[in-house]
Amino acid sequence: MQLDYCGDTAHIEVAYRHSGPAAVEVMALAYRIARVVEDESGLTGHDFEVDQPTRSGDPVKAAARLSGVSEWAQHHLS
Repeated sequence: MQLDYCGDTAHIEVAYRHSGPAAVEVMALAYRIARVVEDESGLTGHDFEVDQPTRSGDPVKAAARLSGVSEWAQHHLS
């Protein structure tokens, strides 16, 4: 996971290698980090992969998306 913060923008990147329960753990952590960034910076977070805000969105929904993409990438790119 990588957090880039540039004063008026921030991005969290998650590698496409997490699926199943691991994806849920990773996305729960990513959403917690996003909330800390929101609290400290005043920015508003949004997960564009699943079109939901990071403050009130469902990390499990984000994990399902990450898991699907990870499984596809591992199958087709490995």
